[in-house]
Amino acid sequence: MNNTKLKIDLQQVKNEWEQKGMICEIWELEPGNTWSDPGHKTDEVFVPLEGEIQVSCQGKTFLAGVGETVMVPALEPHQVQNIGEITSRVYWIHHSNYA
Repeated sequence: MNNTKLKIDLQQVKNEWEQKGMICEIWELEPGNTWSDPGHKTDEVFVPLEGEIQVSCQGKTFLAGVGETVMVPALEPHQVQNIGEITSRVYWIHHSNYA
């Protein structure tokens, strides 16, 4: 996992994903907190901007640090947990019709 603080050009990341028809939102997760979802109609992508996250889906666990990408396939139940010591800021990237 990448624990270094990277400079990420948020506008560039947003532009690249929006050109693919995706929406980029930033959300925060406090240390130790977990967010779960039964799955959306479309794929989702998580990119930590600060902190470290653990994403669980399809019986596997993926760790991601700043700038690393984790993709969750459509309709897959998943869980995202902040495994770091600071609040994680995460780019949540999804299609507009995800619900």
